Amino acid sequence: MPERDPRGSDRVGVVGAGAVGGSLVAMMLDAGVSVTVLADGERAARLRAEGLTVNGTEHHPPVDDVGEQGEYDLVIVATKSTQLEHALHLIVQAAGRDGLVMSLLNGISSEAIIRDALRIQGVPPESVAGRIVPAMILGIDATRTSDGITYLNRGTVYYGSDPTVAPVPASALDAIDRILGTAGIPATRSPDIMKTLWWKFMINVGINQASAILRAPYGLFQRSAHAQGLMVAAMEEVLALAHREGVGLTRSDIDEWIATLAGLDPEAKTSMVQDVEYGRPTEVDLFAGTVLELASRHGVETPVNQVFFQLLQAMEE
Repeated sequence: MPERDPRGSDRVGVVGAGAVGGSLVAMMLDAGVSVTVLADGERAARLRAEGLTVNGTEHHPPVDDVGEQGEYDLVIVATKSTQLEHALHLIVQAAGRDGLVMSLLNGISSEAIIRDALRIQGVPPESVAGRIVPAMILGIDATRTSDGITYLNRGTVYYGSDPTVAPVPASALDAIDRILGTAGIPATRSPDIMKTLWWKFMINVGINQASAILRAPYGLFQRSAHAQGLMVAAMEEVLALAHREGVGLTRSDIDEWIATLAGLDPEAKTSMVQDVEYGRPTEVDLFAGTVLELASRHGVETPVNQVFFQLLQAMEE
């Protein structure tokens, strides 16, 4: 990791100041963590002018279009998957040759995309190895409206090391412990982070897509057996694919999500519902699209996700 700044704190950059990213930035600012929003163009201008309103409180984080403030100790990526390609140059420049990168994006592919981007930009392979920290956030019910961002539950960040790709040094994981702990962000170091990422992927395939099609908040899935059954049917198809991929998900992982779902704000909405309501592109390619691709590779039938894919694509059109 780079040297700490003269103030003695870890320097954190956050790419993506939407519902989740903006909530994390506010948590860190409130705790005195040295955090900067990394953005460029119109996004940077808007953030500098308006700041972030989170749970009714205005926050004005520093904004860096990268280059002015050097490398960051930790770069947290919280964009939507549809925005990742545009953000890659920010991530690469902010991480430099030593900074850690922790992606909280949905799906199971962002780490590889970021790793490849670092290599393409000429960062030595030995410098890339072990700096990409697989991670995800679960249980945060952040919602963004025209009035700002609100959340009731902070959620939990799960992160760890994937030894099959590039082990993350223990010192780097300790640094993330320190940063998230200082910010008061609940965090758990996962002993099997790839299973954890697949668990989040399975959850997104179920709740995000079903809620987007029904345009419903979490409350419908808490009280309606029919809505919950639709969600679970999509998740069971991911469960079958996980077994083919050698990932140890079980039915108990679905049950664990249902227990988590029960504690979420019933009025809060998934990011995919918000995308549909605001006419933004959804992450259907990342969810049902990935399921269909894996299903074709393994010869597995996934009829629920096939219907989800067609419905959500038609809704976008």
